Amino acid sequence: MFFDLRLHPFQVILDELGELIAEMFGTVTRPEMLANANSLFRLGADPTFERRFTGPLQLQQDFQWRAGWGVLKANMLFVYNKSEEETSSTPPFLLLIIEDCFIELCDENKIGKDFTFEIKFKSTARSFIFAADNFKSLGQWVSLLTITPIDYIQLSKQSFIEQIEQTQKKAIENKK
Repeated sequence: MFFDLRLHPFQVILDELGELIAEMFGTVTRPEMLANANSLFRLGADPTFERRFTGPLQLQQDFQWRAGWGVLKANMLFVYNKSEEETSSTPPFLLLIIEDCFIELCDENKIGKDFTFEIKFKSTARSFIFAADNFKSLGQWVSLLTITPIDYIQLSKQSFIEQIEQTQKKAIENKK
């Protein structure tokens, strides 16, 4: 069973040992989510699936910074340990589906690091603090992550319209 990601936003996180911890609306873990997560991981490594932006990203974990390589594809942010892992079978250590969230700049004095931003999820109240390498990169990450849900909805809408048109065309051809 696969979930419609627009109706059921969730984040998928891999811990240090590479074990999958799937969270949906808090602490619920279901076996069918694992298949969905594995499909999402394969999309991350699929070279035919268009990358919107890539670059170094640091993630704050337990008040320490973990270096990573961010890849934005469709409405998903994959964070790998190294840039080389993007094209390998190694799953990312973090996968966020950018839905039902907002992105805001952080107070660098409070965080203690330059070029930081936060992704806050409304339904789960989870938040993730990232640091970009420089001001230009920060601007690109924040602007793309902000418009990602809107672009994804527009692409989904266009896809549904095309499917409806194809179905209607087949129905007309079958009547002849």
